[in-house]
Amino acid sequence: MSHLKSVVAKIAMLIISINSYASPGPLYLYYYDRPPFHFTASDGSVAGSVANITKDILNQASIPYVWKQVPAVRILNILRQDGDNSCSPGWYKTSERERFYNFSLPIYEGKPLVAVTRADFRVPEVTTAVKIFSIPGINIVYKKGMVTGGYLDGILSKIPTNQIHIVTLEEAGKLKMIQAGHFDLTLLTAEEADYYKNNSELFVNLKIIKMTDVPGGDKRFILCNKAVPAVIMEKINATIKRLKLP
Repeated sequence: MSHLKSVVAKIAMLIISINSYASPGPLYLYYYDRPPFHFTASDGSVAGSVANITKDILNQASIPYVWKQVPAVRILNILRQDGDNSCSPGWYKTSERERFYNFSLPIYEGKPLVAVTRADFRVPEVTTAVKIFSIPGINIVYKKGMVTGGYLDGILSKIPTNQIHIVTLEEAGKLKMIQAGHFDLTLLTAEEADYYKNNSELFVNLKIIKMTDVPGGDKRFILCNKAVPAVIMEKINATIKRLKLP
């Protein structure tokens, strides 16, 4: 009888183990407000182009998920240390990040970066990065961790370090600093610049500078911590392929 109880107990533990593996719990999706890609809408839902693509992927892959909003500067640290199944959509892939995180297939391909300056800044609205960043004494502000791409990296590396100011502010904060005259120029994606120009009172006395020599935008991915099971990543990637993204 005791042997039968032992066998039943082992079978029960095996069933629990299988169920646990098959249903590891929801995927935690960390995001920060960066319209128009991902942000908290007025009704409290998570909205934006990249957020909506991510929802579509996970819904079609039948992967449950829970959104968690945190500041951008904390996301990578949280995912690196988190033992739960955690991801964050809309990140660029770099060799440094690949050391600590897993990446999905690309889900979105952005437009080229643009510059935003005050309206009275004496630069034409269509120029080149080479010309604009060779202006003597130009002061540039951009966000910590921003990926500018190899071409712009090369140009920016030639600018004196005291003219480049790296901040943790979100895009709206950078625009306010440009308006106030603290800096001459900031870099945004074309999507962000258009969003603020069309949807925000922030875009007063500002103008968008298109840089014709800057290559097209980089691809964006869903970045996940190493705890996310391979089977989940495979389901995500299979759905991305099926949806023919980006």
